[in-house]
Amino acid sequence: MVGLGWVNSLARPLQVRSWAEDFGRRPGVLGPYSWRVLREAGLTEQRAPPAPVGGRITGRYLSDVQVFDLRNLAWSTLKLNMEPKADKTTDGSSLEVLPASSGHRMIKWKNKLLLLGGHSKDNFDSLKVRFIDLESYHCGVMETSGKVPVARGGQSVTLVGSKIIMFGGEDSQRRLLNDVHVLDLETMIWCALETVQTPPVPRFDHIAAVHAERYLLIFGGCSHSIFFNDLHVLDLQTMDWTQMLV
Repeated sequence: MVGLGWVNSLARPLQVRSWAEDFGRRPGVLGPYSWRVLREAGLTEQRAPPAPVGGRITGRYLSDVQVFDLRNLAWSTLKLNMEPKADKTTDGSSLEVLPASSGHRMIKWKNKLLLLGGHSKDNFDSLKVRFIDLESYHCGVMETSGKVPVARGGQSVTLVGSKIIMFGGEDSQRRLLNDVHVLDLETMIWCALETVQTPPVPRFDHIAAVHAERYLLIFGGCSHSIFFNDLHVLDLQTMDWTQMLV
């Protein structure tokens, strides 16, 4: 383990007082999103308007898309145009283009929101990448190739340049994962990263971030019985894992 050192230099005060206070004063401002399982609905990154997709309420999967306007603190429902092509389950039956799901993750790439993985009532072997076009509201499934990861939910996805770094999660058999995969968004080809040193123990619902386009930070998460409070860093050049002292 090593000390936090350079990580401490990243700390900056976060100015959220004005909108947070207003957020708390307005009754019902959370709208339909307030009573779903927040961590299991996909959310866009900070540079895009918050847009939760899906989630779960008392065991029931959701497929709606809600948009939160930061200017007037109002929720609205986004109506999508579904492409006719349907996905397939492992038994060959049709899947919805945007099935009700939870535990998926979202990344904004150019004019699209990409939805990666997630749990739903339908099982399939490999991880699916779906998209929502932010201009036409067209929704569909993106074709990927290479070493496509096993289907999962609760993983982290982090955008580094034109690549998505995916770590961990939980597969459809409830097996916890700690593998690292990369999706090249220019070619839509997956590859699996071979890392060295001791990786984080398998987990899901952790937080990930990237520093200096080189260091992937993995914090927290949980197993089926433990909540983690550890911080791990993967050097994306040397592929070395290091656990930091927190």
